[in-house]
Amino acid sequence: MEITPSGSASPMKSLLYWRKSMINGAKTVPVIVAMDGAGTFSMHDAAGVPVFSVPAPQAAVRFTSMGTMVVTANGRKYDILGVGASLSPSPSPWQLAEMAAGPDGRTDPTGLSRAGSAGAAMSGAGGLGAVAGAAGGAAMMFAYYQGLDAIKAWQEALPNAGAAVQKSSMTAGLYISLGVVAAVVIGLVVTLGLR
Repeated sequence: MEITPSGSASPMKSLLYWRKSMINGAKTVPVIVAMDGAGTFSMHDAAGVPVFSVPAPQAAVRFTSMGTMVVTANGRKYDILGVGASLSPSPSPWQLAEMAAGPDGRTDPTGLSRAGSAGAAMSGAGGLGAVAGAAGGAAMMFAYYQGLDAIKAWQEALPNAGAAVQKSSMTAGLYISLGVVAAVVIGLVVTLGLR
C-alpha cells in the first residue's frame, strides 16, 4: 500500500463501469474516465455529461484487491470497475465515438472489446450447455483481465498527475476468477463424463 503524490499528467481515457449499486447490476453503467494533459481527472456518463471533473490533486483514489478503483472527488465516492455486470447497459453512441476518436490522449485499447461486459459473456452462454458455459467462462476471464489492466493503468498514471493514491496488488480478484474457471471446467468434465 502506497500513497504517492507527484505532478505530471499524461493524457489518457478508458471505457470503464461505474457501480452505482452493489445489488442492482443494471446500475453498473459504462462511463468514460479521462485525464487531460493539464491534469484534469474526469468521468462522463452516457450522454457525455461530466459526473465529476477535478484537478487530479483534488482526487483521492483507493484501489482494492478486487480491482475496484474507488474515487473520492468533490466529497463523493465512486466505485469504478474494469467490466460491467450482466445487466449493464451497452455504451452509448457518444461513448463509442469518444473511445474510437482518441487523438487527444492515450486511449484504452481494450475498451471497445470489453463493452459487452464480462458478466454478459457468462450469462449469454448459460443456457447453451456445458461447452458454451466453458466458453462463456473463458470470455468472462478474458474480459476481466482486460478490465483489470485498464484499472491498473490508472493506478500507475494518477500518482504522476498528483492524485493521492492508495495502491493494491489486485490479486484477490485473480484468485476468485481462477476459482470460477476451475468450477466451470470441473462442471464441464462432470457433465461430459455423465453422458
